[in-house]
Amino acid sequence: MGKVFAIAGKGGVGKSTISSLLITYLHQKTNQIILAVDADPNYNLGDKLGIKVNTTIGKLRDELQKADESGISKQEKTAYGLRMSLEEGDGFDIITMGHSEGKGCYCYINSMLRDYLNESMENYPYIVIDNEAGMEHMSRLICKKMDVLMVVSDSTPMGLKTAKRILELSQTLDIKIDKTTLIINKIMKDVASLPVPEGFSEVYCIPYDEVIAEIAENNLPLKSKNSRAYHAIAEMADKLVK
Repeated sequence: MGKVFAIAGKGGVGKSTISSLLITYLHQKTNQIILAVDADPNYNLGDKLGIKVNTTIGKLRDELQKADESGISKQEKTAYGLRMSLEEGDGFDIITMGHSEGKGCYCYINSMLRDYLNESMENYPYIVIDNEAGMEHMSRLICKKMDVLMVVSDSTPMGLKTAKRILELSQTLDIKIDKTTLIINKIMKDVASLPVPEGFSEVYCIPYDEVIAEIAENNLPLKSKNSRAYHAIAEMADKLVK
C-alpha cells in the first residue's frame, strides 16, 4: 500500500488548500499519479486541483437504494459505480465522497467502499485524504491505516485547542496511525509565542501567502509552484516521506 496522508482540522483552516498543494508536489517529486480522496461533504478539493467533479460516492449511495428495482444486483451496481466515480486529473486521480440526500442505512455500501479504497491504494505511491471538519466521521473506518495524520490549525488559541481535541479523539479510534503532525497554517506572527499543544510527533508552520490567498479569493485552481506556502509544504513533505 502507498503512504497515506490524512488531513484533518476544524473548518476554514485551509485543509483543502494544503491537500491540493501536497498532491501537486508529490506528483512533481515522483512523476507518478497520486490518489486524492475528498472526504468532505462540502467538497472542493477537485476545484482546487482544477478538475470538475461529475460524480460523488454520495450520489452513488442514493442510486443504490433503488438498485433492486432496476434488476441489477446491488453488488454489481456498487462495483461499477465505484469504478466510474474515479476521475482522472493532471498528475492525480480523485475520488469524491460528497454527501447523501437519501435516508436509510449505508453500512453495506460503506463496507464495499472501504474494500474498494483499500484495493485502490495498492496502486498508488501516495494517497492524500482531505477530511471533513473534526474527526467524528472517521469512526466509519473507511481508512483503517494512516502513515501520517496531519492536523491543520490556524494560529489562534481556539484553533490550537481544537487541534488538541482532534489529536485526542484520533487516539480513541480503531485506526492505526504511525505519526501525527500539527500544521499551523497562515502564520503571520512569531511562532515561539504560540500556545502549541503537546502530543504531536512534529509541528510544521506554513506562512501566510498572498499568492495563495488571491488564487483562493478568485476560486481558481492552485497551480502556483512559486508561492511561499508551496515551498513550505514541499519541505515538509520531503521530511515526512523520509
